Amino acid sequence: MASIISNLSTTQIAGLSTKSIVSLTTEDWAAFSTDQIAALTTTQVRLMGTTAFGALTTSHMAAFETADLRAISTTALRGLNSAQLDALNTEQIGALLTSQVVALTTTQVAGLSTAGLNALDTTQFRALTTAQAAVLTTAQVAALETADLAALSTGGIRALSTAMVASLTTEGIAALTTAQVVTLTTSQAAALTTAQVAALETADLRVLNSAAQRALSSEQLNALTTEQVAALTTAQVANLSTAQIGALSTTNLNALDTAQFRALNTAQAAALTTAQAAALETADVAAFSTAAIRALSTAAIAALTTDGVAALTTAQVSSPTTAQAAALTTAQVAALET
Repeated sequence: MASIISNLSTTQIAGLSTKSIVSLTTEDWAAFSTDQIAALTTTQVRLMGTTAFGALTTSHMAAFETADLRAISTTALRGLNSAQLDALNTEQIGALLTSQVVALTTTQVAGLSTAGLNALDTTQFRALTTAQAAVLTTAQVAALETADLAALSTGGIRALSTAMVASLTTEGIAALTTAQVVTLTTSQAAALTTAQVAALETADLRVLNSAAQRALSSEQLNALTTEQVAALTTAQVANLSTAQIGALSTTNLNALDTAQFRALNTAQAAALTTAQAAALETADVAAFSTAAIRALSTAAIAALTTDGVAALTTAQVSSPTTAQAAALTTAQVAALET
């Protein structure tokens, strides 16, 4: 038997009582036209349950007024399938309440198209739970608008998988806030591409936590620009592992300023290669602590330029070990200031 709904005008639909709405069957809801769906009042939509929405097509969903969508209960919303959600246009998705966004299941979030996900505004993105952020696909993350990425909670950022982190655009990386960067895990930091590392803003780089910093590979560290290297805090420089120090390019090593060189510990100084020692700027050589000078290998000492040797301070010259003194070349000895 055909549903009586088919014979009702939009005015009659809008006039249906509460009792009539709750008594409609799945056949009745399936018989609605898109014009009739658009005619429903917010009070009527608020009464619709999972059974009612389960009978609706994608065309029905696209016909809802934004004000009516905001009236959908969270229970009914969670019952929508991915096709129904994808049928909503960007204006409709942008109209959802934050309480509705939070209520979306992880399956629903993962099933959103990139256009649908980007239709969420920054307030809605900020409302996403860690569980919801964790199920985003790499395609969704790669397509995120910078404002939306910056709006994710720190918990949301930490919930991103390494594959998701690696899929972020360089613009997205640059858009991260310092609060977000400081929460990066070691696995997330290690997953950054060299292009992403180079895109980190200096203020963000300065708040990278020590564990995440030490997780960076030599390729990642050498992807840093000289401006980024110079922006590292002395605490971060002192935190670099000996392997990281020894792998620094001569360009990036020389990007360290005197205060940063002074922060190098003896283990780090001992890890310097002959190529690095030979490329040291005179101001940087003079900035070494006496303990760091004593920690230099004999090969590193012999690799110092005559200008570098001449730049040694009185305190530094008096500190070398007998092995280091013996390693000095005749040219270096001649370059020592009297």
